Amino acid sequence: MTRVHTMQVGRLTVHALQTGFERLDGGAMFGVVPKPLWQRRIPADDRNRIRMGMRVLLVEHGDGLLLV
Repeated sequence: MTRVHTMQVGRLTVHALQTGFERLDGGAMFGVVPKPLWQRRIPADDRNRIRMGMRVLLVEHGDGLLLV
């Protein structure tokens, strides 16, 4: 399921599209922040991975569309 969040930035309309999820190593994502601190907010699985959203930006402007 794709979720869309839209905002207006000046003359641009920006859509943040949630395209899926993946699991990445929590220690690599938070670096020097101790695991007990970040795990309160984002729990890790048994392999120390956290669920991360994959998003793209679709920008509407006068000349067309831009996908970032």
